[in-house]
Amino acid sequence: MKYAFIGGGNMGRALAAALVGKGVCLAEDILVVEPAEAARERVANLGCVVAEQIDAAVSEAPVVLLAVKPQSAPHMFEQLKPHLKANQVVVSIMAGVTIDTVHNALEHEAIVRVMPNTPAQVGLGMNVYHAAPTVTGTQLRAVEALLQASGESLAVANEDAIDAATAVSGSGPAYVFYIAEHWTNAALKLGFTAEEAEQLVQQTLIGATALWKDQRVPPATLREQVTSKGGTTAAALEHFEQHEIGKHFEEGVERAYQRAKELGG
Repeated sequence: MKYAFIGGGNMGRALAAALVGKGVCLAEDILVVEPAEAARERVANLGCVVAEQIDAAVSEAPVVLLAVKPQSAPHMFEQLKPHLKANQVVVSIMAGVTIDTVHNALEHEAIVRVMPNTPAQVGLGMNVYHAAPTVTGTQLRAVEALLQASGESLAVANEDAIDAATAVSGSGPAYVFYIAEHWTNAALKLGFTAEEAEQLVQQTLIGATALWKDQRVPPATLREQVTSKGGTTAAALEHFEQHEIGKHFEEGVERAYQRAKELGG
């Protein structure tokens, strides 16, 4: 057993599927503990080993991933603690749960805290992580293989940056979908069908993001290249600026960061 997942919900299943899909390990090298029968069956369909409760089998895996909801953490810690070995690395993707909280609950040293996001489900996730100083190079390489299988990863120097990443990339897909929702509604009002509107917005988002990544310039530069004085793009952007949409957006991300700090406090 190479990986033991405690929790087989959407994110746990996505990460397990990514490990198998990218050839990091075989499906049978992954143990997933999931009490909910429906979720357990979905993971079993990947070929992973599944269990309803935590038991001694967890101690075989060098990497133990905690993928339960934060409110379930106390009960999970109680079950997991007797089965952990000192040489295992614990990876937590529980939002708002600090490394100190995990350390104190499990009395375990090697801990990595990660903030993933939902595009991991299609192999395009953004994983931001911070490792406790006690995590060894070998342990960290195994964790990075897990994260990179589901997308990209970024190591940060302090744990506060995990809360910042929660506001930027963790919650970020919701911001994109919020904009896309209103963008699509605007297309519908202009006479496009629902299918046409979705195609227009989806492909524009995909293309613009790919262009930004390819050009390696600030987004403001690309925005300026599209905007002709007195043109259609300028008309929309002037309206956005008049209503301070950019300012309000930035304040919303800041509010998400503050909420992440509150939840972790």
